[in-house]
Amino acid sequence: MSCESEIAQAVRDRGRRLTMQRVRILSALRHASEHQSAEQILDRVRGGDPLADISLSTVYRTLETATALGLASELRGATGTAVYEWSEPGTTHHHVECLACGRTESVALASLALAEAEIRERSGFEADIRHLAIPGLCADCRARGGR
Repeated sequence: MSCESEIAQAVRDRGRRLTMQRVRILSALRHASEHQSAEQILDRVRGGDPLADISLSTVYRTLETATALGLASELRGATGTAVYEWSEPGTTHHHVECLACGRTESVALASLALAEAEIRERSGFEADIRHLAIPGLCADCRARGGR
């Protein structure tokens, strides 16, 4: 099954209508090697043609829907700009983000599953921390005395 077929099936499985624009937007997100802003996704979908039949608002609506359906993850870092990445069902993805230089790195934090379980046990609250950014200072910025 092709990636586009998998995307189409995932959208249909979640009871949503499939449009060519949604497929193009989600395919661009799925094939991205790193987090993408809505503007970056729009550039990828348009392929350098600013007159292509797709708008930034369509990209935002599709990303909002994909995030709600669990097909995408949204991350708002220190800059406040939302970036997105494809989210495989049932996976977790965490980041550390330097507040001084803005560098973001992926980290595997199995302990967050324990934190979710402890929160649920103590308060009954169902936390969703499958995709989380943790702000702080990277080693380089700490060495330079960054803040």
